[in-house]
Amino acid sequence: MPTIPIVDAHLHLWHPTANDWYPRLREFGTAAGAPELANDFLLADYERAAGVEIAGLVHISATTAPHAYLDEGRWIDGIAATAGRPVAIIGSADPALPETELLAHLDRQAQSPNFRGLRVFSGLHPNTPAAETIAAWLQDRDGVFDLVAHPHDMLDWIDFLAGYPQLRVVLEHLGLPQGTTEDDRAAWHNALSLAAKETQWLCKLSGLGMICPDLSWQTLEYWLESSVQLWGWRRLMFGSNMPIDTMAGSYADLLATVDHLVGTDATDQEAEFFYRGNAFDTYRLG
Repeated sequence: MPTIPIVDAHLHLWHPTANDWYPRLREFGTAAGAPELANDFLLADYERAAGVEIAGLVHISATTAPHAYLDEGRWIDGIAATAGRPVAIIGSADPALPETELLAHLDRQAQSPNFRGLRVFSGLHPNTPAAETIAAWLQDRDGVFDLVAHPHDMLDWIDFLAGYPQLRVVLEHLGLPQGTTEDDRAAWHNALSLAAKETQWLCKLSGLGMICPDLSWQTLEYWLESSVQLWGWRRLMFGSNMPIDTMAGSYADLLATVDHLVGTDATDQEAEFFYRGNAFDTYRLG
């Protein structure tokens, strides 16, 4: 297990018993064979699951109710005030909004002292007015674009974001591999290799619990070793994707497997970059 305090660059907190912001969460959990995902997952639950010293958190918006990300951001601000560690907020946006309303939603979220950037999990496509508005707004404010890109649209995102050379981009969930078949692996490897070579993006080593049956070294070895070979420790950051990745195992399972690679491949300085420094700097947690 890591012996240094870590920054978790990707987690979700939610409180569905109090806030009706997740109308599809129970359906998602049931379909994934993990109905417990619809339970409350608060900071205390996260801390119990982590079991290691957490130096900072990056909360990623997880709401699916229309525009609930506005209320969610204020809720996370309240949690951040007593968290005892830095908390960065990555908000969201509705790409279907007219430009004036979209900008108004971005500006409202930016009023939070913890707001650091944006991610849109679905419905945002490159070379569209919404993508142009979001990318320009973030670049002008030195915000972080947490990019949701898949193997099939990676090249389109690379080409589009080349038009915003000062925009700080973090690729989520290793570019979201779509499965574990040989064809899925090949498509993912080609896309991730292209992104690593053609961009200055950083990349989150996270989300493998969404496609893998468990979080053992035998299962994750290919994905972890390929990611380090392509990106290097200076451009990768650790993210737990809790509680979503508990579909495949516990936080302890994930950390044990990831740290097996860190312990055998990374220097002490590289481990510091991966577990803390890269995310700390990118999300301005100091």
